[in-house]
Formats: sequence, C-alpha cells, structure tokens
Amino acid sequence: MKIIILLFISLLNGQNLLDYLSGPITFRIGLINGYDDNVLHFSDIEKGQASTNKNIMGGANTFDSHFSRYFVVGEKRIHLPNRNKYIHFYTRTNISNYSQNENRHHWSGSLKTTYRWGPYKKIAYSLRHLNSYYTRHYIDRDISNNILQPCNFTDREQYMEFSYPIKRDQWMSILLSYNQRYYDIPFIEFDLDILSSSLKINRKLRNIGSIAILLKFGIANNITFGKTAKAGLLDRSYKNFEWYVPFTYSRGIGALDKVGFSMRQDFRYYKAEEEGDQLHSGRNHIDNKMDIWVEKKINEKLLVKTSLRYRYRLTESQFDWVSKLRTFHQLQAWISIEWKMVYDRY
Repeated sequence: MKIIILLFISLLNGQNLLDYLSGPITFRIGLINGYDDNVLHFSDIEKGQASTNKNIMGGANTFDSHFSRYFVVGEKRIHLPNRNKYIHFYTRTNISNYSQNENRHHWSGSLKTTYRWGPYKKIAYSLRHLNSYYTRHYIDRDISNNILQPCNFTDREQYMEFSYPIKRDQWMSILLSYNQRYYDIPFIEFDLDILSSSLKINRKLRNIGSIAILLKFGIANNITFGKTAKAGLLDRSYKNFEWYVPFTYSRGIGALDKVGFSMRQDFRYYKAEEEGDQLHSGRNHIDNKMDIWVEKKINEKLLVKTSLRYRYRLTESQFDWVSKLRTFHQLQAWISIEWKMVYDRY
C-alpha cells in the first residue's frame, strides 16, 4: 500500500495534491425494467415435469417473471501533470428483484481503477462481487435422492486489463481474470476457482461506429472435489472457449442515436466422468447468445436504452434424453433509464 501511495505522489510530480483531487464527481442513477420468459432455465421436458411436481419450481408459480434492477454508478477522474494521463475511479452497485420469483432477489457491485496515458493506452484493475445468486432448486444427494434445496452461489472476481493501440483506430485488449465461485450450503461440492484470459481486437469504423472480436479461454477447478460427502465424488471441473463479436452503429437511425448487435458462443467441456452416471458423464454445453439494443440520449442528463436477448443452450451428450433434459431456450427484454448527475463543490 505504501508503494502505491508513493507512486501516486510521484506521478503528481510534487504538485499540490488538492489541485488534482478537486473537480467533479459524476453519479448516474438508473432503473432497468424487463421480462424473462425462462428464469430457471428449464428445458421443455422440465416444464412438463413441473406440472406434476411443483417442488422443482422452488415456490414460484410461473416459468417467466418481470424483473427490475436499480443501480448507482460513481466516477471520478484525476488528471495528472501531463493532460494526456489520468486515473479513473469507477464503482457500481446493483439491486435486482424478480416479481414472480423471490428466490432470484440479489445484489452485486464492482470497483475499478484505470490508469490511461494516451489514446487506447490503459491498464486497469477491477473487483466484482455477485452476492448469493439463486440458480434453481436441486436435490441434495448427500442426504436424499428426492429432497430439493435452493442452490445459490457467490462470485468474487478480480481481473487485470491492458489495452494498447495496434494501428490507427484499432487497438487490442488483454484481460486476465481470477473468479472464486463458491456455493452456499448444502451445495459446496460445486465450488470452483476459475482462471481465464481473453484477447479482444477493437476497431473504430469512421463515420459508422465500432466492431470488435473477443476470444476467451478458461479453466475451472472444482476445489471441493472428493472433499465432501457422496455428492463430492463427481469432478465438476471444466474448460471453456468463448468468442464474442459486438457491433455498434453510431450514426443513428431515425430518432435513435445508436444501434447495436452482438453474438456470443461459449463452448464448455466438463471433466465429469463416472461409470453409471449418464446424466453428468461426457456432457458438454454450447451456449449461444444474441443481443440487439438501441440507445437514445434525451438530453445531457437522461439516457434511454432498450435491449433484447435470445439465448439457446445446447447440451451435448451420448444419451439423447440427457441432451433434451438440459437444453433450453430463453428470451429476455428490458429497458434502461439512466439519469446523470455531477457533483462539483469547487
């Protein structure tokens, strides 16, 4: 910590610290209202099973739900003696509620510090926390073959990001991430330490917008494998490869300022192999997401954005019934309203 403070002071080059800390702090307050047609990620088979066994719904009466998310963002920029260099602080807190599924209520937050020293040149460190996120009810096989319990996990992620220009209007970003995904009791046998790295190539299209391509590789280590009771005998480690291509058209269409489109595909290969366990052994997932969004800036303080997402996860298995049981479709739509405020007491 002392080293960081000394480095910060040296960057200020002996100038008055208050001169650099002065200036505005930007706040943004927002509300997201949306709809999710498959909150629990049920396959068609599971939806049919729910008609005769309401317990798998975890107390919910519908597969779909309206959801709302409230968020607060705070930002502060500190310019250094060289005006092309600055340090940027960013924080965000989200509170999410699902009207038809109370189990899904949760909060999340993030902190990010970025040092920029020129166009497309930056290094950033971020912390992200997702608190007790509910997936669905599962059977606690340590004590029973039919008793269902809520399954929640918490993410604690840290990542470093480095960006640098390749040529005019084109730059690359490298990201290294370490995520601790730990589950609430009684499902601690799912605990994972996830290491991932990604490379993103960004391109600014003059008078049009921007496009990028991201390639990501990850390894998840099931740290509780073999350390719990019966359910811990299955190794839930996996490897994954993901690609992501977003495109933004910034010239506007009609009254809209921006229009965007993205595609994402995640290949996940599980390590689980156990003789006689057809459900888990030799199972892989291909997760596809397609997003469309439009954005309208009402004025300097008010921004409105509408998004639509279609998700299709295909489960691959040598057993056809397993593939059908774990394959699902999901459609989400939401609108975000964001209000910007600037606090400047100087």
